[in-house]
Amino acid sequence: MKTVPVREMKAQWAEIEKQVKRGETFEVLYHGKPSVRIIPDGPLSVLKWDDHLATALRAKGIKGAEAVRLDREGRG
Repeated sequence: MKTVPVREMKAQWAEIEKQVKRGETFEVLYHGKPSVRIIPDGPLSVLKWDDHLATALRAKGIKGAEAVRLDREGRG
């Protein structure tokens, strides 16, 4: 990841945009501190989790439908 001050980012935007489109990531510095990150568009990675239902934690407490019903009752 590259870092760039805000002023330089504004002045060199066309070149930075080209680099981002090629996959480079930039961290923009404001007064020397990280402010924002410019990343290429699109998914960073695809999570593959075939057995997600088997390994999920069981919910504790009330069911979702019950939570919605209680919330709606409170709105009157």
